[in-house]
Amino acid sequence: MLFGRDPRKQAVLERAMKQVEKMLRDLQNEGKDLAKLKLKKYQKTHFTNCTCPQCLEAKRRNNPHMRGILEDGVKLYVGEGSGDE
Repeated sequence: MLFGRDPRKQAVLERAMKQVEKMLRDLQNEGKDLAKLKLKKYQKTHFTNCTCPQCLEAKRRNNPHMRGILEDGVKLYVGEGSGDE
């Protein structure tokens, strides 16, 4: 098990992996070339004019990496434009 002995986390991971596998199969069935497949993590932060305490501290320290996180995600790049830009 990847998450030790926590069956809930394992079940969530298995569901996510099945959804990703289904999405990749669908892309392949549409004729997409998965040979140049790339996955990249990303984080979407709060807007620059946000006034939450975490964002105010980030402005005070002049460090945008300290701003609050809205979402974590994964981007999937297939084919020619593989997200290298």
